[in-house]
Order: sequence, then structure tokens, then C-alpha cells
Amino acid sequence: MQMFQVWGVFMAVGGVYGALMAWGVVPRNPDPERMALWQQKYGKMMKIICPFVVLAGTLQALGIVGGP
Repeated sequence: MQMFQVWGVFMAVGGVYGALMAWGVVPRNPDPERMALWQQKYGKMMKIICPFVVLAGTLQALGIVGGP
């Protein structure tokens, strides 16, 4: 596997993790109050951005688009 393909996998996994945090599936920390504050501050933005990060990472991992 070439280096740009590995970075694409990292991007896709990071995008999935960020989306799960935005939807509250994966707790960022055990404190529910802090998680609620994080979701209020960053949740909407992460719900919009993370699917595009997953798509870009997948395309990069498959070698369809270039990488760093």
C-alpha cells in the first residue's frame, strides 16, 4: 500500500469518528455536561464536514484522487 492510500484510510476513520462524536454515539469524555457543551459548540459543523472528510479519505485511499 502506498503512503497516500494509508493517509486516506486515516482521513476516513477520523471522519467517521468525528461524525459519531457529533451525533453523540461516541462520548468524547465521560462527563455528559461537557459532551453536551461540545455538541452545542461543534456538533452542527461536524455533522456537515465529517461526511465530506469520509468521502475524501475514501477516494484518496482508493487512489482516485492524489494525496500529500
